[in-house]
Amino acid sequence: MSWEDVGKNIRLRRIAKRMSQKQLAKKVAVSATMVSYIETGVKSVSVKTLYLMSKALDCTTDELLKGNEKSVV
Repeated sequence: MSWEDVGKNIRLRRIAKRMSQKQLAKKVAVSATMVSYIETGVKSVSVKTLYLMSKALDCTTDELLKGNEKSVV
């Protein structure tokens, strides 16, 4: 698991939910820039933010950390 992989999983889940970075950022109380940094692996995600993202994206933290072999739709 790398932060780039985690970011990719978050991005894929967000896009599947038809949610913008700005919308996700608002739901988890971070900036849209921070969401972008997390999705590209520039910054790591805190446990609290990861948890809030999982709730906003209707998935588990494991799915965001490890990915999901099944479709994210």
